[in-house]
Amino acid sequence: MDARALLTPEDRAKMIARIHSLVYWVGMLIPEREVLGDTEIDLREVVYDLTNKDQLTPEDVARVNELIRLLKERERSLEHSLAHDPMTLDAAKELLEEICGLLRAIDELRSVETTEKAEFRKAEMMSRIEDAKRWQKFVESRNMG
Repeated sequence: MDARALLTPEDRAKMIARIHSLVYWVGMLIPEREVLGDTEIDLREVVYDLTNKDQLTPEDVARVNELIRLLKERERSLEHSLAHDPMTLDAAKELLEEICGLLRAIDELRSVETTEKAEFRKAEMMSRIEDAKRWQKFVESRNMG
């Protein structure tokens, strides 16, 4: 196949459909480097560091949320290019791979955020249980006395 072959409307539609499928990006590599806003970051390393931390600080959680926002913005921009810009089939495949890698990064970061929220809810629940136990002991001690 000619590497200079232009992307056909049918190929374009298939690629866009892949982006929106639930699992197409699973197994895709997170891009090593990515330009987000005005800054180029080592995306793979940043995602790895954040997803492998035992405990996230409030600053880390804010960083995760901001990174998710920037990645979504970048993904939407690239998807718009894929949907509308003239390009070769090879360029479109590279773009599709990058988009799917960004979606994978977003998913990884969302799982970190969910873990943090779950830990917070667990701690909150344990605190309520301890309060209830103390209250129950107090009530029992008053009834016996």
